[in-house]
Amino acid sequence: MEQDGYECATWGLKNFAPREVRDSEHDLERSVSRKLRAMPFLWLSIEDEAGPQSLRGYIERNAIALLSNYAKQQLLDPPSCNWLGHCCDRERVRNSGLWNSNHVDETYDPAFLVRLDNLVREMEVAE
Repeated sequence: MEQDGYECATWGLKNFAPREVRDSEHDLERSVSRKLRAMPFLWLSIEDEAGPQSLRGYIERNAIALLSNYAKQQLLDPPSCNWLGHCCDRERVRNSGLWNSNHVDETYDPAFLVRLDNLVREMEVAE
């Protein structure tokens, strides 16, 4: 919003905002969607229900913890100087280098890398 000059006090209320508020955010939503469409994505097939105790949750928490630069002396792959997150109003996003506030201050479980590797190999076999 800051980079493109948008003013939107209601941004981030999600579906809790009234319909007229969400309608007024349409141009901003389109701008965000254009930026996201330009990014590459990779996903893993994990066939369980989402939740804190799920494999999905385990992979998500540990991937974030591994990649986060939050409160670290030596940064792991810091974001570029033009990364949009530098303009974010959330300190945890700015300092982690990730578009996330959850799990950025956690320590990852090294066994996670084995689980992740197995999931990637399963996807390769399925192709």
